[in-house]
Amino acid sequence: MNPASQPSSGSTGSAHSPRTAVVVGAGIVGICCAIELRRRGLAVTLLDRLAPAEACSAGNAGILAAHAVVPIGLPGLHAQAAAMLLSRESPLVLRLGSLHHAVPWIVRLLRTANEPQVRRTAAAMKALYGSTVARHQALAAEAGVPELIRAQAGLYVHPAAGGIDLVGGLAWQLRREHGAQFEVLEGAALREAEPALSPTYTRGVRMGPMAHTVNPQRLARAYAALAQRLGVSVVRDELRALQPPAGGSGPVQLLAAQQRHTADVVVLATGAWTAPLLRPLGCRLPLLAERGYHLTYADPGFELNHVVSEIAAHVAVTSMEPGLRIAGTEEIGLADAPPDWRRAEVLHRLAQRMFPGARLTQGSRWMGPRPGLPDSLPAIGPVPGAPAIWVAAGHGHLGLTGAPHTGDLVARGVCGEHLGAALGAYAPSRFM
Repeated sequence: MNPASQPSSGSTGSAHSPRTAVVVGAGIVGICCAIELRRRGLAVTLLDRLAPAEACSAGNAGILAAHAVVPIGLPGLHAQAAAMLLSRESPLVLRLGSLHHAVPWIVRLLRTANEPQVRRTAAAMKALYGSTVARHQALAAEAGVPELIRAQAGLYVHPAAGGIDLVGGLAWQLRREHGAQFEVLEGAALREAEPALSPTYTRGVRMGPMAHTVNPQRLARAYAALAQRLGVSVVRDELRALQPPAGGSGPVQLLAAQQRHTADVVVLATGAWTAPLLRPLGCRLPLLAERGYHLTYADPGFELNHVVSEIAAHVAVTSMEPGLRIAGTEEIGLADAPPDWRRAEVLHRLAQRMFPGARLTQGSRWMGPRPGLPDSLPAIGPVPGAPAIWVAAGHGHLGLTGAPHTGDLVARGVCGEHLGAALGAYAPSRFM
């Protein structure tokens, strides 16, 4: 194994205090896991076939969604699902080539679409994501890039004036119950808040507190550089298989493309590629890619005052260092299927409708296979029957939001710190 820095003298090397760790996956979640494990004195290697922050961490919408408490599976989804999944214009689309894999996932999703389950999920989402702004502010300051985090309310709009039901809508009820603050903007107030927004939008809701990053890839790379300064070793290699220790004692063997690696504990932060690595271990995680697309326009001619979320289309528009980014959609499929750039064309038409005065010619497009589980919660915790192998994957479009807290939970759990029931809702075993 490529050597990592030595653990601090506080590490005992006992069965309850591992000395070495390999974190597989150098996206934002894996980077945060590596940082927190290193803080606790472990020798940590961050292993990935790509350089840090080259996959989903490069192209997300940049939102730190402190009030992300609304799962995909809301009541009423059953009636909408068939039409949504088969429409090319819908925010939720099924890749027909992935039908065999996607149908069981969708069935599980529909089973969660009832109010009691939704409320339990909302509480678990709040527990994981609610502290994101403070955690990212602290981490960005330590990494030397505090300017990349902007604490700013978000603006939610709908093409229909009555499309935002703050009183009867379950999604808005959940946000309010979990601490979100709302301000309704109509007419001239909405125009003043976002002058570039099309006048066809007549009502919006400003919601906070929340924040965003103006460059998610630069932020993740800064965190990776911080990890290296703390002593984390970054290694380019592709994991092929895992071998847990025989009899439950000894190191985990990692069989990779270039060499064999070993560690006392392994953390799989491998996103949409996690399930095949777990299957030989007897852990069948129903994880698929919620494939998201973005377009970034280098010179739109204006800068937004908020992250603007279009509720009906399930997209977010953010002014970033690279330009104006419109990101979203849920394309259910396999991680390695080729992009369907018709989804990007849908985003372009939507951007034209939302911001009719914008210059939308200098644009780049991107697709990222965000890892999604059907109950809208990630898998965080040890693999059943293989306690030296941990999972930290399945955050869907909330990986950036949840990364710092996920890293903290993983490191605390790996090092035997008491977590009480903190990991119960996210346990990989919940699907077995």
